[in-house]
Amino acid sequence: MLLEKDSFGRVKEHMLDYQVIAMIVLLGPKMQFIQNLVQDNVKRIMTEQLQNPSAALSHQKSKADFFMTKPSLVASCSVFGPKKIGLIVRVASVTTESVYKFLRHQLAPLEPMIGVPPYR
Repeated sequence: MLLEKDSFGRVKEHMLDYQVIAMIVLLGPKMQFIQNLVQDNVKRIMTEQLQNPSAALSHQKSKADFFMTKPSLVASCSVFGPKKIGLIVRVASVTTESVYKFLRHQLAPLEPMIGVPPYR
């Protein structure tokens, strides 16, 4: 979803329905495998949602004479640090449950490292 830079009103309008915001930081060399998995998953999820919004449980909003479809969950990733040692994952959603589901799935590979599922 592209947000207009020149107008706060447009950003506010685009983000209005997203009530849940999450940010995850994965840092360190032991996390590299999980960072790669999360990046691949986010890329796949967002590509699917943006190419076929109706299959992504999209949120629909009618306004005036046009019809706009928004995904119910939006996620993005950015690497940071020397040698790209860290990953920031940002998530916005219309429901808490969809963020929980996203986090459970993305953080599940941590279980062998910490001994328990990280997000029950």
